Parts: sequence; C-alpha cells; structure tokens
Amino acid sequence: MKRIIKIGNKEYEMKSSAYTQFKYKNDTGRKLLKDLQDLTQLQDKEESEMITSIDDLTDIVLRISYVMIEEADPSQVTTFEDFLKGIDGLFDNTNWINEVISLAVAPISRGI
Repeated sequence: MKRIIKIGNKEYEMKSSAYTQFKYKNDTGRKLLKDLQDLTQLQDKEESEMITSIDDLTDIVLRISYVMIEEADPSQVTTFEDFLKGIDGLFDNTNWINEVISLAVAPISRGI
C-alpha cells in the first residue's frame, strides 16, 4: 500500500508491505510490531506523562517513516540523518503521525 504523507513542509511517498517489518529490523535493529505497540501505549498516556514520551514517540515514528519512504522510492532520501535535517516544522501539524502508524499497520491489519 502506498500513500503520500506530509511531514513538516514536505510530502513523501511511503509504502508499507510485508517487507516493511524486515527492512525496519534490518535498518534499525528494532522490531516494527513491538515499536508500533509501544506507540499505542505512548498515545494512551496522560498529557503530563506524554511530555516525557514525546522524544520516544518521534524517534519511533520518524524511523518508521524513513523506512517506508525508502521502500516507496529510495531517491527521496539519502540517509536518516539527512532526512531529519530536511524536516522543517515537524510539529506544525501532527496528523502525519497517525497517518504513518496507520500505513505501517495496513499490511498486517487487513481482515482483522
């Protein structure tokens, strides 16, 4: 499944497939489904607790975003660091966070 998602002031084409979880683990050393579960738990926290979790939330979502951007079209990004440097206005609109999570779970949530 492919989708255009705007992060900050830039639109990226992202792709999520069965391959995404393997690429994510290969690139980050982390398990995608575990990180998605952690994101759900972070989103359910009280606002006062959420402030301390924003760093974890953005780290996970940005890494997932990068993997799905590379999967869709590697020419959109060079390195994870350059990807991050290219994002202006990260929290101007936070709808992208839910869009990324929704796209990431799409291949495993169909039919459930």
